[in-house]
Order: sequence, then C-alpha cells, then structure tokens
Amino acid sequence: MKKQILTGAESFERIIEGDYFYIDKTLFIKELLEDKGMVTLITRPRRFGKTLNLNMLRYFFDVNRDSKALFDGLKIMEHKDIVEKYLNQYPVIFLALKNVNEDTYQNAIEKLRELVSSLYKQYLYILQGNPCFEKQHSRFIDRHPDKYEV
Repeated sequence: MKKQILTGAESFERIIEGDYFYIDKTLFIKELLEDKGMVTLITRPRRFGKTLNLNMLRYFFDVNRDSKALFDGLKIMEHKDIVEKYLNQYPVIFLALKNVNEDTYQNAIEKLRELVSSLYKQYLYILQGNPCFEKQHSRFIDRHPDKYEV
C-alpha cells in the first residue's frame, strides 16, 4: 500500500504510527537546543505546520511519554548525545490557542481560562508535595474556588 498524505494533521504520533508521508523536521529539535536565545519565536503562515512541529517537540521531551519508537529512523536519532540527554526527560506543558476563536473578547478570555484550568488540573501532580509551589497553588484556588477541585 502506498503512503498517503494526511492533510491538516497536527498529531505527530498519528502521522508516524499511521505511516503517512512525513517530511522529517526532527533536526529542529537540535537547532532549538543549540540556539542559546532566551525565547524562540516561531512565525510561519497558516497551514505551515507550526502546531505539528510543536507537537513533535512535545513527544520528544515529555517525561510522561515513551516515544522513542516514534522517532526511530528519523534524523534526530543520529544525534545520540541529544537523544540520551533529552528524550522523554522533561515535563511539557502544551497549550494550543488555535481553537480560541470566540465572538467576543469576554468569551475568548473565558475560553483561555478554561484551557489554563484544564492544564492546571492535568499537571497538578507536579505541585503536590512541592513546597515551592504551595503559595501559587493556593492563590490560584482561592481566586476560583467554585470551579476547581483539588
């Protein structure tokens, strides 16, 4: 069966596991790590794969995943030093804003609050038992006691 092109795909995992065409951009990981800037701004026109590239980064770094098999055969795996040091070694918070497309400013703010709240709940395990974050945690809960259960 011939490989197919999956248009509009944002999931690195789906493309790799589905054996779709994938233009290997994994050396972007190396480039990102070698760039010593404090901030990286990724600007591209619509439909140029920004979300897909960020999703790829998520799979590479995320400590909650075992994604070595996804990267097998891709260019980044030739850089053993990077793979050993970074593959699945860090907590990753992934927040995509592309679906915040509301009709009013207030609705957009509420949608953003929902997204951040969802992320907060998802990564609560990082805060639990960590005294460094107790103040921030209680401040967040105190501001929104009716919406967030801990």
